[in-house]
Amino acid sequence: MADLYILFERSNSLIGKLGRFLMPYPYTHVTISFDNKTYHSFSRRKLHDPFDAGFTEEKLAYFAYEDVEVKIYKLEISEEEKEKIMDFMDTIKDMPFDVGDMILMPLVHGHCNPRGYNCMSFVSEVLAILGYPLPNKLYKNSIEDIENALINKGIEGEVIKLPKQIDEEYMADVSLKQKLASFRKLFDKLYGKEKA
Repeated sequence: MADLYILFERSNSLIGKLGRFLMPYPYTHVTISFDNKTYHSFSRRKLHDPFDAGFTEEKLAYFAYEDVEVKIYKLEISEEEKEKIMDFMDTIKDMPFDVGDMILMPLVHGHCNPRGYNCMSFVSEVLAILGYPLPNKLYKNSIEDIENALINKGIEGEVIKLPKQIDEEYMADVSLKQKLASFRKLFDKLYGKEKA
């Protein structure tokens, strides 16, 4: 047997607050881990560059650049299921973050761009591998849908307050020039001629 942790973050960033305003739900990011230390999801790689984003290895400090509340669900899975999830992660590791899906989620419940993922579509697919019923197609599930799928299976989450931690590399300043370069690269991968 193996463990799978699913963490829901309640971010107090500007994007987190906007997300809660548009989709009134306390959590604005979801990610997975096999050891409750290193997490995997689709997200930004630097706090100050939202366009340098894709499949990312996250640390708890990435969520705790200020005092933050997270909710963690622990699932027992088989070694075979863990292997399937790891194989899936290996096939998508070079795909970009689907920023368009994030923008459209509150308006039309997302869209499908086969070139990219976001945290919701990624974790939805992980739960589909495990046979969890979700109400919508993989790319149409909200964070609330994902948490409800766990609750409906009788799994209880634990709310934890993470104290502020500093990860210097994640928190490093990013120039406007670099942000624009990241935006162009991400846009080209999602919508241009460059393949993800």
